[in-house]
Amino acid sequence: MASYSDYKTPEKDYLVLPQNESCYEYLHNCYSKISRDIGDDYTAFVTPIADQLAETGMKKFLSDIERLSAFFAHEGLKKGDVVAVFIPTCGHAVTIFYAHNKIGVIANFVHPLLPPDALQGIMEHTKSKMLFILDVMCAPFAEVMEKYPTVVCSLSDYCSGTALQYALYNEKQNAHVPALPTVIRFKDALNNDYPIPETLTNIGKDDAVYMHGGGTTGKSKTIILSSFAFNNISYDYFLIDETHNYEEDYAICTLPCFHAFGLGGAMIYTVCNAYRPVLITKFDPVQVNEIIRKIKVTEILGVPKMYQSLAAQPNFENEGLKNIAYAFAGGDLVSLEFVEKFNETLKKHGATGRLGRGYGLTEMCAGCTSNSARFYKESTCGYPLPGVDVEIWDDDCNKLPQGTVGEVVTSGPIMMNRYLPDEDVTETGIYTDENGKNWIRTGDMGYLDEDGHLVFSGRKKRIIIIAGYNIYPATIEEKVSRLDYIKEVCAVQGYDDKTGKPLVKLCVSLTDPDADKEKVIEDLKVFCKKKIEGYACPRKFRILDLLPRTKMEKIDFLKLCDKVPV
Repeated sequence: MASYSDYKTPEKDYLVLPQNESCYEYLHNCYSKISRDIGDDYTAFVTPIADQLAETGMKKFLSDIERLSAFFAHEGLKKGDVVAVFIPTCGHAVTIFYAHNKIGVIANFVHPLLPPDALQGIMEHTKSKMLFILDVMCAPFAEVMEKYPTVVCSLSDYCSGTALQYALYNEKQNAHVPALPTVIRFKDALNNDYPIPETLTNIGKDDAVYMHGGGTTGKSKTIILSSFAFNNISYDYFLIDETHNYEEDYAICTLPCFHAFGLGGAMIYTVCNAYRPVLITKFDPVQVNEIIRKIKVTEILGVPKMYQSLAAQPNFENEGLKNIAYAFAGGDLVSLEFVEKFNETLKKHGATGRLGRGYGLTEMCAGCTSNSARFYKESTCGYPLPGVDVEIWDDDCNKLPQGTVGEVVTSGPIMMNRYLPDEDVTETGIYTDENGKNWIRTGDMGYLDEDGHLVFSGRKKRIIIIAGYNIYPATIEEKVSRLDYIKEVCAVQGYDDKTGKPLVKLCVSLTDPDADKEKVIEDLKVFCKKKIEGYACPRKFRILDLLPRTKMEKIDFLKLCDKVPV
């Protein structure tokens, strides 16, 4: 286990080791300490609109939480009820979460790009009693909105001045909200004189959040997380952060709130630690680079594709890069070559921070290991977070020695409560060992190096077996991604078109879409023969303009695999 003493003791005690308090209580405990030092109306979060930044202070934020909780109570919502949050990252999402949390209502975060029938299915499966949706998304969902009490949010709710004018113009052009008796506007829901409900206490380990992911077996599951888990991941990030200036610093949060890393790391932690998060509703790399130039952004939280998009823009290299102290990348693989190039650029501009790869999964609040200022190894996914156990097991649940590839398993206070059961999901998803300790068997392969850093080898389900050999796609991808002409790469299971024999199929996109594709394939064949073991060497190659992606913006390797020959 990574000990809390492995990390530097913070100078301030703004965040402390969680007990059994709710996220709502934890936020108020943090606020009571921070406000003594920097005032009671510091910025809670920032809403970017065009080239404007609208800041919302803590007084309004906390007041909105109370008023919204009063609205929930008036609508009959109580502890254990479920409300669907079908919106992208914005101030509403974090306000809604804390208002739910105050009275024990479960926040059901749903990907806002799902089609209406999928949203309806999730609402039914989770027994959600209310829906939150963004105004510009309403039009296709009228039938769903008609079935449930629906609160419609507008970005203008958290804007003022010029930003408000921009937001109102955009809403006038693009927001088509159906006139239904079930619909109420977010501002109207807040504008009430209902009595403020009592704050529930000692509910930290109760169900607080539903999130929807692939599960450790690849099948979609609803993952149940607690306040205790989110409070602990916030405390872990607090221990990692060694240079935070509470008077000046901002964080850029490009991650979606329906992602555990987005909700826990990019929203709950940054709000608790007064990091003034800039909440990116719709990712625009040019806009984000401009924000980095204009204000003192010291922390960025994103997925690899977002960092790649930032670096590809002409305005990426600007004077604001010198402020970057932390840049966390999670949610998907990122090549070592890209990390090295990104860090070279940060160093050139005088930044003390580096882009650090991490490893996590929704079942563990998306945080298990991370590269940080104290524990940094560019070629790894980092060192275990405080209080988190990471081990490598064989198929019989035996612990393997350092340097040996096996299944990554993890345990700690950031663990989920369980999966929501349905006709296909009948187990909790938690493995209990002979000593009574609970673990998540991740389905990922990797090993721990001599210093305890995790090296990721690939998904267990993605392993390609040829002639009895286990082939880990991530190993091949890491090597191929170093080629200058390769933009993205994915190694998958393929089959010989004539014989049907299994082989490694290499799918790539190119930095130059006009390149001679035949020549590229010949160059790839030569490179692979030199750099990759014979049994693992790709035999089939495919060049695409873009690699397909899942709704979570990960490369959809299943779409690239060949069908099994009949």
